[in-house]
This record gives sequence, C-alpha cells and structure tokens, in this order.
Amino acid sequence: MIEERRRHPRIPMTVNVVVSAGEGEPVTLTTNDISGGGAFLRWEEGQKPDLRGLLELESDDELMLQVFGLLGDGDEPPKVRAQVVRVHDDGIAVRFDPEAMGG
Repeated sequence: MIEERRRHPRIPMTVNVVVSAGEGEPVTLTTNDISGGGAFLRWEEGQKPDLRGLLELESDDELMLQVFGLLGDGDEPPKVRAQVVRVHDDGIAVRFDPEAMGG
C-alpha cells in the first residue's frame, strides 16, 4: 500500500476557477479536486490553443486563482495566489500560497 504524504485530504469538487498567469489572458479551468493546501485544475482538450501560457509554466511559477461567479451574498470572490506544483497533459496541480492564506 502506498503511503499518502499529503497534509490536507483531497475532496473531489467541480468548481470553475479563473486562472491568470503572467501577462497572458485569464483562462477558466475546472477543479478536479481541492484541499486546504491546493487543487488540481483540469482543462478540456479543445482548450489547448488558449492555454499556451499555462502549458509553458514550471514548478513554483506563480498564478492567481479566482472562483468563477459571485459569492452567495453578491460579493466578488477574492483572488488567491498559488504556485505550480506540476503540469500534466490534462491539467495543472497547484498549491495555495500559505502567506496568502494566512498560514
């Protein structure tokens, strides 16, 4: 049995997230799973032409994430800093910036 090394349990959850990287245009991706420490953001095969900037990212590159839409009280969701953990063919693993999360 493989030992799980994560500090935070992953929760399967589908949420649209606007991702901004550097000077590129923001792109909407979908979470595959999320935890207190990060998330896996997936893209659809047809999105690849719009993802040029994301596909060139490397480990520790910085992103800004924002949940798509408005919160229940009508406020705009906050933007959260995250770093790239790794880039896959179908998405990108990110960890939330602990300083931005108050930790």
